[in-house]
Amino acid sequence: MVIDVPDLRHLTLDYLHQVPRGKVTTYRALALALGDVVASRAVGQILAEFEALEEHPSHRVIYNDGQISPYGVVGGRLSKADRLRAEGIPIVGWRVQHFEHYLFECFRTERPLLKLRKMQSEISQLVSCEPLRDKFRTAGGVDLSYRDDWHGVGAYVLMNIQSQEILSIDIAEQQVAFPYIPSYLAFRELPVLLSLLETARDDQRLADVILVDGSGILHPRQVGLASHLGVILNLPTIGVTKSKLYGEVSIHGMKAGEVRAILDPENGRKIGAAIKTTERADPIYVSVGHGITLEMATDLVLRLSIRKLPVPIERAHQASREMAQGVKRVTQQSLDL
Repeated sequence: MVIDVPDLRHLTLDYLHQVPRGKVTTYRALALALGDVVASRAVGQILAEFEALEEHPSHRVIYNDGQISPYGVVGGRLSKADRLRAEGIPIVGWRVQHFEHYLFECFRTERPLLKLRKMQSEISQLVSCEPLRDKFRTAGGVDLSYRDDWHGVGAYVLMNIQSQEILSIDIAEQQVAFPYIPSYLAFRELPVLLSLLETARDDQRLADVILVDGSGILHPRQVGLASHLGVILNLPTIGVTKSKLYGEVSIHGMKAGEVRAILDPENGRKIGAAIKTTERADPIYVSVGHGITLEMATDLVLRLSIRKLPVPIERAHQASREMAQGVKRVTQQSLDL
């Protein structure tokens, strides 16, 4: 399945070129042009990538309070200030004077992140917390590492649950066109992971349940990466993360093997679990992706965790990281063990 993911790098540059000479804009304004203020940091990272290219007027992007940022232009803040003065913008103490007069926010945009939120809403309606199957013989784990910001290396590990034997490891590398933006991780990593898992399905090596290094319904819109994968593949999935994206729980004083409910702050509904898998490790955060109950998910995570993370995710992380660091380009391969 092909996921239509907008190329936010080129869209950000397109919006940047809409800022006329003699005007400035902000990281926040560009993020809102994309459709969500949470993209502000991603905007900064994209502009920094092109700072050596004079044809992109990154000097016109400043902080929300009118202060000149030191990023996005070779020569930093001093170079930005000089270029803005040359365009007739008054600068005093590294701040644009009469900031509101020079601020440009009228972008021509379809706000692509709004469309992605609509897609998330549609997917969330299809998520099921009822089990698609009663028992699991095999478990898979998926994770991505990055050779650079725009090349993801994904790994899929297939494991026998009873013996905890690793049956195979698949690797795939793919260029990504979507930056990391909180709560939009699925659109960055889905294309690589779907390629891996659809190939595994064709080869009859798709696990009974997939553990995903990403959130399930433990997400501001109840539809993280694990939920996307589960719904698209109609497969039981479990979201497992090292940090909590959403929800309320106290982890103070947790003991090894302890499970605590994570509640939705809006309605008090149980949407996940904090699990302390080992005495020394911090808790991890588990939620339903699709086609499984939370109790089944937490039981399986505890069963498969020797160290902090469940073995399938731990091995997938190790494999993807090693390939990202050691191999310039991997098309796709299966390592049968």
